[in-house]
Amino acid sequence: MEKNTAELLKLVQENPELPIVPMVDSEIVADDGYNRWLGSWGSSYIGFYLVGEEKVHFREDDDFEEIENALTDGAINYEEFEAMTDAEAEAAYASLPWIKAIIVNIDLPE
Repeated sequence: MEKNTAELLKLVQENPELPIVPMVDSEIVADDGYNRWLGSWGSSYIGFYLVGEEKVHFREDDDFEEIENALTDGAINYEEFEAMTDAEAEAAYASLPWIKAIIVNIDLPE
């Protein structure tokens, strides 16, 4: 855990202009109540995310399924995606309004 905390603090110090986005592991939130849940600092990295109509997407240029999912989650309809070449889809994906951030995984407590 100390290594994860040190890495997060280093990223924050080197990139003070970036937002910090905590990503909570679904195993931590075990009910629908109005409670607080205990987690621990996981790995952190500089990445890109996009809030779609259905979910939050994380940029993965080498995953064509994620390219399809992100594009068809509010940017274009499925028929438009099907009509694109792979290169056109990749270019459209790259041009989405990605937000650069420090992404921190919040994991189960150790």
